[in-house]
Amino acid sequence: MPEFIRAAAGILTVLLLAVALSSTALTSVEAAGRRLPAVGQQQYAGHRMLHERARSLIMAWVAQLTQGPSPRGPGH
Repeated sequence: MPEFIRAAAGILTVLLLAVALSSTALTSVEAAGRRLPAVGQQQYAGHRMLHERARSLIMAWVAQLTQGPSPRGPGH
């Protein structure tokens, strides 16, 4: 019985190594297949727009902070 378990463990180890190696190879092939954008393209145009929107939102929040404390009421 121990020989059977040892053989099954060996086969399982080989199969797990094969799966790990094949998945590593597939991801490296996929990464190598990606193309870099050409120089001069507007690859960061979306990032600039997002940055400008975030900046204007933060400026609006800061402008509200400078108006002083909120009035006392039933919620305070």
